[in-house]
Amino acid sequence: MATVFELKIWYKTDDKSCLFLLLWDDRRRQLSATLNYCKEIQRCYQRWRQRYSRFYEFPSVKPIGDSGRINPGSGDRCYDLMEAEREFLNAFQRWLGEGNVRKIQQRIRDELTRVAQVISEEGKGIGTDPSVDIFVACDSIEMERLPWETWELAPEGTPLGRVRIFRSAMDNPDPIACTKPLTACGATPRFFKALGNAHRRKTRILAIFGDDPRLPLQDDWKAVRSLKSIAEVERVTWQPHENHVDIKTKIANAICDQQGWDVLFFAGHSDETTTTGGRLAIAPNISLSISELEEKLTQAKEHRLQLAIFNSCSGLSIANSLIKLGLQVIVMREPIRNDVAQSFLQQFCKPLADHRDVYDALLEACQHLQSVEKFAYPSAYLLPSLFNPPGLIPYRIERFDWKKMLQQWLPTRPEAIALGTVLLLSVIPAIQVELLFDIRAFVQAVYRNFTNQVPENTLAPVLLVAIDQESLDQADEAIESTQGKLIDSEYLAKLVRHLYALNAQVIGIYYNRHIYQPRYEKLDQAIRSAVEKHNTWFVLAADEQDKVASRKWSLEGYIDFDPWTIEQPLNPTCIESCPFAYQLAVAYLLNHQSSADSLPQPTLNSTVDFQSQVSDYLKQRKTDNKGQIAFNQSAPPFGLASIIDFSIPPRQVYKSITAKELLNFPVPNPELQQHVMQQVVIITNGEYNDTEDDFYFPSVVEYWCHYYQPVKQDLQKCLEVLTRGEVFAYMVHHIIRQHRVVLIPDQWLIFLAAFLGKSTTIILHKQPVKQRHQQVLLLGSITGLYGLVVLQVYISALLLIPWFLPSILVWFYYSFALQKPYLR
Repeated sequence: MATVFELKIWYKTDDKSCLFLLLWDDRRRQLSATLNYCKEIQRCYQRWRQRYSRFYEFPSVKPIGDSGRINPGSGDRCYDLMEAEREFLNAFQRWLGEGNVRKIQQRIRDELTRVAQVISEEGKGIGTDPSVDIFVACDSIEMERLPWETWELAPEGTPLGRVRIFRSAMDNPDPIACTKPLTACGATPRFFKALGNAHRRKTRILAIFGDDPRLPLQDDWKAVRSLKSIAEVERVTWQPHENHVDIKTKIANAICDQQGWDVLFFAGHSDETTTTGGRLAIAPNISLSISELEEKLTQAKEHRLQLAIFNSCSGLSIANSLIKLGLQVIVMREPIRNDVAQSFLQQFCKPLADHRDVYDALLEACQHLQSVEKFAYPSAYLLPSLFNPPGLIPYRIERFDWKKMLQQWLPTRPEAIALGTVLLLSVIPAIQVELLFDIRAFVQAVYRNFTNQVPENTLAPVLLVAIDQESLDQADEAIESTQGKLIDSEYLAKLVRHLYALNAQVIGIYYNRHIYQPRYEKLDQAIRSAVEKHNTWFVLAADEQDKVASRKWSLEGYIDFDPWTIEQPLNPTCIESCPFAYQLAVAYLLNHQSSADSLPQPTLNSTVDFQSQVSDYLKQRKTDNKGQIAFNQSAPPFGLASIIDFSIPPRQVYKSITAKELLNFPVPNPELQQHVMQQVVIITNGEYNDTEDDFYFPSVVEYWCHYYQPVKQDLQKCLEVLTRGEVFAYMVHHIIRQHRVVLIPDQWLIFLAAFLGKSTTIILHKQPVKQRHQQVLLLGSITGLYGLVVLQVYISALLLIPWFLPSILVWFYYSFALQKPYLR
């Protein structure tokens, strides 16, 4: 780590002396010296300044103080300037080598020797990072004009760049106050932390050009634009139609753009001022002071502005104003001719493009002016200075490789919280089932009905025979007692006999009351009789306690399922076990779509489980390439679930009658028999007093009931519960009609929404704040259009694409994009 020295210099006008104060070790150690400011320095500087102005054809320079008589020179302006430069620098070095200041120089050299020894022991080469940084701060502009960067502090043979001299700001006019630690010195910028994770985007450079017909700046723009391969570069300049208010407002708004800038560049005329922090000429007869821009520059600093480059004349006032804001600043301490400034900028941008820091870039550009172009532009290398708050690492344009690109896509802390919250909501069953699915099914039903996309009113494929309270009361009267929660098997037997008398081909029995065993044989006899006389297919809900029929001539199906989902069998041929609704649909389709000659039929003399016979038949059909029954028996891909589509009206799915109503139908009944033959019949629970079989009641079912029962006195017919039997009816309908709505997991769309939301954030950060707020209508329209699309896709493609959680996540991301970057 580099050793940091702070060198404070105060100029006392009363006795023409200078106080030097060297601080190091976080200001815990110090060394002071006093030195008279000799007139020779002032005379040499004035001579150099006049010959510099004469060579570059600037207006004559007014002498500073008592500078004495100036030698007019030899007539060769280049020679005269270089001679004045040598005299000035020699006098400067002699002055700094006098008196107690030598102790300061020796302390710095001792530190260099120690560091060099450490580097040697660690086996590092000359290319090691600089080891000593010196931050020079002066209390007067007279001292700041001196070329402190040329101070020969390091002994001969020290690698170039091992000692780096920066300019800094005087944090306090009181020498004693400035010995306090940095954290206690109120005006001193604290040690800055590296931006690290904050720098997730490509470097952004704002280039401001002051317009003047006498000052062509095309080459300046060309040099800055050469950085476009590694940075985003934008230009602001005056246009002929703009007045002073327009151009000042444009520049101020550009500087404080909330997307933020890393580098601020200015080219044009500038000058020192005593009260406004420096003046910038931005257009013909229009100037802008730094004090006018201070608030905007402070905001830009909060938005990550780090470096300001002023490739213009006399920038000491500008530098002193901006370094107090914590910025690194590069200025020219004296007037500079346009071609010299452009030559400097061209050489300065080359190391920047190679991702070297601004100190190295400045040093290389100055060396180029000093060696390669010393005859064309003599003394020009003395002008540039880098002002830097103590402890702040010189800025460099970071490489924006794939890692940096990936970093900008990583969620910020608020975005990560929003993403995690939405993901958590997506896996909470109460929210998914009782809220989101319920609302979505209701909206889907309204949309289906409003757009006239309700399926045609054909014969429902399922007939529900519901044993409700009236039916139970009838059973009590007709067959002694039901023994509390037990149902007499003779009542179920009556229902079975009545159904096969109506030519029912497939009968499913799902009833959650246990069979009253003393009359168990009545139901068994009824099932046997139906199988023997009509080869009726029975599918019974699997129950460990009640075995009402032999598996030799009946099928079984398990009744467990997750809410809203259609249970899928592990094996389409049901070799082991299958869901109850799936078994009913298979039985129905086999009886209506297969050849009667080859189709196995339930018989009482069978010695093999009927389920095995059906499974073998399905396998054989597949092996012979004759195709299986005409519906897709396989589960959706990628393990996706099929859901129950309650947006279809119940009247399209099943016809429900009570057990009492069924027994009241006379037999024979040709019309009813014709319907029953084409339906799956399910004997199931109805609504009775002590039912424990209520299923969650979706609001969409209530919607359909109210829609088809517009008369108020008929609304009492709407059930307040949805039984499992009715849910099974929906499942059977969907399988028979091949109406399987595939559920796209919320998590898939949430991650897609996070990607789209982050893309939106990145795009919005490139826009002005006002324009970002204007996008709310567009985003609202897109959200609404997306909602209509997913509603239609649900009907047309049988895909349930989540809407609410992904949309709300995108809106979260949008709200974060409206916040200030430094709050994220």
